Amino acid sequence: MIDQIFREAQHQVLKWARNRAGDLLPKEAWDGRAFEAFAVGRTVMATAIDQEGVRIWSLRGDDPDKTVAGRIWSTEISLGYQGRQDGIRLGVRSIVNSSEAVLTITPSVPGLVYQIAQKIGLSDGIIKAHGKCWWARTLDDVDKVIRWIFEDARRLPLIVVTEDDRRQVQGQHLQLLNRLAKSLCGLAHVVFIPASLNYRLSAAVGEKFKVFHGGLRVYQPGFNIRSDERDHRMFFGDDIVAAPRQILSSLAVSTARESLSRTRLGNDVLSFAKVRDLASRTAQETDAASSAGEGEKLRLAQSRIETMEELVSSLQEQCDQAFELSAEEEARAFNAERQLASANARLEQLEYALQAAGSEPPAAAPTPEIWDDVTGWVDAAFPSKLVLSSAARRSLRKPEFRDVAMAVRCLQWLAGVARDRFIDGGGALANIAIENGITNAPCGSDEYLFDYQSNRYLANWHVKNGGNTRQPDRCLRIYYAFDPVTRQIIIADMPAHRRTGAS
Repeated sequence: MIDQIFREAQHQVLKWARNRAGDLLPKEAWDGRAFEAFAVGRTVMATAIDQEGVRIWSLRGDDPDKTVAGRIWSTEISLGYQGRQDGIRLGVRSIVNSSEAVLTITPSVPGLVYQIAQKIGLSDGIIKAHGKCWWARTLDDVDKVIRWIFEDARRLPLIVVTEDDRRQVQGQHLQLLNRLAKSLCGLAHVVFIPASLNYRLSAAVGEKFKVFHGGLRVYQPGFNIRSDERDHRMFFGDDIVAAPRQILSSLAVSTARESLSRTRLGNDVLSFAKVRDLASRTAQETDAASSAGEGEKLRLAQSRIETMEELVSSLQEQCDQAFELSAEEEARAFNAERQLASANARLEQLEYALQAAGSEPPAAAPTPEIWDDVTGWVDAAFPSKLVLSSAARRSLRKPEFRDVAMAVRCLQWLAGVARDRFIDGGGALANIAIENGITNAPCGSDEYLFDYQSNRYLANWHVKNGGNTRQPDRCLRIYYAFDPVTRQIIIADMPAHRRTGAS
């Protein structure tokens, strides 16, 4: 059965490739073997591995852009399985080569993926990739969407769009959403929920993650109700009505970028050069074992050298792509940091103005009672005063230290009393009691360097509870530094004792 499906998928790929090479595809192509076909301005080639229960077939097609001179699209498709009980994995990689100074394109999945989804079927865990906007028509359908949102095995974003109950036009975005779902087939799922059924979704995901009035929310893989809502982006219905094509184009770009950052090339998606290298190496080892002649060995060696050159070129392309993405993300992070610093400075000015006017300060965020809520509480309660490093955020996911309330009180003290003394003076900070059994003290020989937002700091202070215990469930340590530039307490790590050479 799996061989039959594999052959059907191969034939779909070859039909797609035939549009690039015309009738030049040789007979061995349709037999699932390796081949090379050359047409004017176009190249299509395939390679295959079938050994010891592992079957991989990979094809690469180069095609000049039909509207822009000098722009060439290269598409690589790989099919493979290991063991007949496993499903067939499909990997598709689209590369554009161009001499243009600025490349402006809207990402779109090759039509081949949509064809395979329609004629053979694609799945993301328990979710079928339809290539169309899936419409929830009953409460059972909405319950199915809710299961998809919380599904741990889901690897692709789930885009949920709701009907706007304030407007008379039902399904107003459906045509555009079908186009979006087709262009992102294999990169994301698109679902539409009528207004009359949306209450069931809102009850399941909670106030923070609901979607309403024709809005759209992207539920990323790994979603749970304690996630940060900023990780699961929301577009409002009024904005979609005002500029639908712009919103959906932005969504396509962000989804494609997330796919690049989430997918590991060479593991999740095999490059054609990598498969060809493995096939060449396998053939060379097989012929060497069967005492092939010197001429045949030389031919295989030359083929291997050519394949290695292609592999090096492919790896260089990956490195260039990763470098460009990294540079863009660095620039975006730099701008975000500058805006955050300005916002924090403005927030501090407003707080001082409120105090001078004798007004009551804004209500604080609810105090967390479990570890899952601590990071969100810190971000909401102390945006200009206290921040968590990435190491501290990781340590707070599943800490062994049991007393959440104690850690929360210490963070409140750091954002208040400690920060004020660092800025204005007014008392020593070394070896002072925060409350009974908890002390703020220099780290001494336990101090260490850490990085936060591209800057390096010295964690030379820590909050600790008394006693000599090192048991993680009872030993509290909050390592931190004060940054005089941003006027923030930066938590380097918490809540466990950090093991160092001194300790």
